[in-house]
Amino acid sequence: MRTPPLKLVFSFTDRALKERLSARLCDSYGRWLGGFRTLEIRRGGTREGFEIEALGGERSVLASRGIVSAVPFNKYALDPAALEVTALSALEAAAAGGKVLLFDELGPMAMKSEKFSSRAVELLFSPAPCLVFYRRGAAVFEDAFSKMRDTVKIELTGPGWAEAVAAAEAWLDAKAGMTGKL
Repeated sequence: MRTPPLKLVFSFTDRALKERLSARLCDSYGRWLGGFRTLEIRRGGTREGFEIEALGGERSVLASRGIVSAVPFNKYALDPAALEVTALSALEAAAAGGKVLLFDELGPMAMKSEKFSSRAVELLFSPAPCLVFYRRGAAVFEDAFSKMRDTVKIELTGPGWAEAVAAAEAWLDAKAGMTGKL
């Protein structure tokens, strides 16, 4: 029986599809996953910013019009501590616990923190299994994924939704069945 690839990477441009797949996988496979999710903060129909949610843990505002920060990002202020404390702590705990590392999502905001992005790349090149969502166009992460062996990359699109779900579930089923830790 062939061993599944170590890393499963989804590129996306449609945030709603990414959030839908990430939520589905966390609901079904949460006990085997560790890491973080990036969620929109919405008030009514308006996006007010983004927050980081450590799986099974705390939430931190990542970017918002309502915070004060020296780090601008488009129309928001960005709080690097959300990445450097909340997200990295969740990833480190997941790695120590032998879980699949969930990176949801890597993109331009993540690249605003050198501490986060450099450690994320180290973890991505580690022997830990990783499930990754990244916003197409995030050059440092696209470059890293192009150099990674034992990695399957899938473009997440509406027409390819069923195939993406099937690939993710099959990969996670195989990872969960391979070790008692997961």
